[in-house]
Amino acid sequence: MNSVTDIRTPPYADYVLDALLAWRQEGQRTALLTLVRIDGSSPRPLGSQLAVAEDGRTLGAISGGCVEKTLIQDALSAIRAQTNHLELYGKGSRFKDITLPCGSAIYVYFDVTLSDADLTQLVAARHNRTTATYRCDDVPDFVRAYPPQCRLLIFGSGPIVTALAQISLLCEIDIRVHSPDHDTRTAAARFSTALPMTSPQDWDTTGIDACTAIVCLFHDHDYEPDILHQALSSPAFYIAALGSRRTHQNRLQRLSDRGWSDVDVLRINGPAGLDIGAQTPPEIALSITGQLVEAFRKR
Repeated sequence: MNSVTDIRTPPYADYVLDALLAWRQEGQRTALLTLVRIDGSSPRPLGSQLAVAEDGRTLGAISGGCVEKTLIQDALSAIRAQTNHLELYGKGSRFKDITLPCGSAIYVYFDVTLSDADLTQLVAARHNRTTATYRCDDVPDFVRAYPPQCRLLIFGSGPIVTALAQISLLCEIDIRVHSPDHDTRTAAARFSTALPMTSPQDWDTTGIDACTAIVCLFHDHDYEPDILHQALSSPAFYIAALGSRRTHQNRLQRLSDRGWSDVDVLRINGPAGLDIGAQTPPEIALSITGQLVEAFRKR
């Protein structure tokens, strides 16, 4: 068992259940910590979670980092005792030496008895792209929902493709890159699933759901009409395409010629991304990721 001096601030992840299940499958006892109530402000939203294994491995974040080490220490104690409990940190808590910089209070539920069956069901729902919920026995008014993971389908060639895949991976987005260019696929494969395409129709359109985003990053815009036609036929929550305003107007005209209405084509964000004055491939990728995340949170 790790000592207190071995405890380090955990790596960040919003979704921690796959790691928790993997540790269980290794034979580790675990704790799942959940932020269930906030009195005041908090850098992390309700439902934020931290996974802890008895050997000291951790993943997730419940605060901005100011109480994580204490949370891990308390989680290890809960694992040893095999007792679930609700704990208050910050304003009004019994820990006089632990304060939150914002002056707030947070309530964290320690669950060390979540069954393997329930955990497996939650993980399976995530992988099957269906919504699942987690409830804390001692906090009946709290429910943590796990919606399907945001998925991004990127079509194109060149460095913007790779930069978008890299930045999106940091946001825990499931990424699929479709490209006719071998070098692009090789570079993007470090951050995503990279698939070849020999024509604009050479990709699997099944499985596009309301948590899927589609982005075209072709400089050769002849590939776009077929891809965007399929995108507009789908429930994708975000569609975007690279190019100037003039290019975008030409793009919309080509889609109009295919029978799409003016209202339909408004679903396509073009030029792709937020207007941040982006010039380099990473800056353009950042602007697209920002617009995509904004759309995902508002859907």
